[in-house]
Amino acid sequence: MSKWKSVFPTLLVLFFSLLLLSGCSFKLPKSQEKVTISNLPAEALLIDKDAIYNRTLSLIESAQTSIYVQQAEFDDPTLIQLLLTKARSGIDVRILLDQWQKVNRTTLDQLKAQNVSVQFYPAQKGQIDHSKYLVVDQSRALIYGPPWTADGLQAHDLAVELSGKSTWKAANWFSKDWEFTTTLPLTVPKTSPLPEDNNVLSTNSTIKQQLTELISGSTKSIWIEISEISDPDLVQSLIDVAAKGCDVRLVLDRSAANKTPLETLKNKGIDIRYYPSQPMLGMHLAIFDNTSFILSSSAWTHSSFVTNHEFSLTVPSPTASAKLSAMYKQDWEKSTE
Repeated sequence: MSKWKSVFPTLLVLFFSLLLLSGCSFKLPKSQEKVTISNLPAEALLIDKDAIYNRTLSLIESAQTSIYVQQAEFDDPTLIQLLLTKARSGIDVRILLDQWQKVNRTTLDQLKAQNVSVQFYPAQKGQIDHSKYLVVDQSRALIYGPPWTADGLQAHDLAVELSGKSTWKAANWFSKDWEFTTTLPLTVPKTSPLPEDNNVLSTNSTIKQQLTELISGSTKSIWIEISEISDPDLVQSLIDVAAKGCDVRLVLDRSAANKTPLETLKNKGIDIRYYPSQPMLGMHLAIFDNTSFILSSSAWTHSSFVTNHEFSLTVPSPTASAKLSAMYKQDWEKSTE
């Protein structure tokens, strides 16, 4: 028996060596795999105008070095004046706006007249810049559902505050867009001392990839609040998971619902309701298995992923998702079939 004990470790080493040499691989059981979880607290979720607007004001007021803004639409007079004040105090203020929205023309002229660095994102014909976020001192950020307009901020919507490494990633995204617009790069460090927060930022076509993975990986529930879902691949992905018993629900904005294949989804067992017209539904949100969520800058359409300039935030946080799930249940109850 003692002889067998001395030989067994050698045989074990030989076995694993043969596995490696033959190109075979093995995985740990799922129960032993490390699960990536975001540390985003529930307090970082800002729901509707008062919470979103007040936190926006306080973050801008707190800026010590830089303020980066990218907005689809921007004409809020209080925010314009606050940015002007911060720019005059020596803060590096940079703003990118979508060039196709009429409200942005007056804002751009007003800011440029006061020597603020503001530019139209150089979209091609037909492309819209829907990205909506704020980065302050490259250490804190807000990712927005609503644009900075009176109507946009009145809508039922969501913003998410970031303070970890995903803030630095947002600053990098802005720097790339700024350089694409002006050919002048911004000074963003190649590494960040901010703690890893495991939030995922995506742009353009990678948003659809992120959504596809989140949908296919869901086993219990997918709860969505959005204006439109018309991308055929995502529609089919929702149908596929619903067929496996996943609880798929849609709360839609009635004004844009005719662009979504309603009958097809209903016939496949997907529950659909319309959000009340007042306030209008602004958010583009999906909650997966009550453990993670994605906030995207626009609806789930083919043009959003292929043509437009879009932005999304994915947060694998059960704590934050629980707060959104509670909100969703309330919205579901007040919505109509």
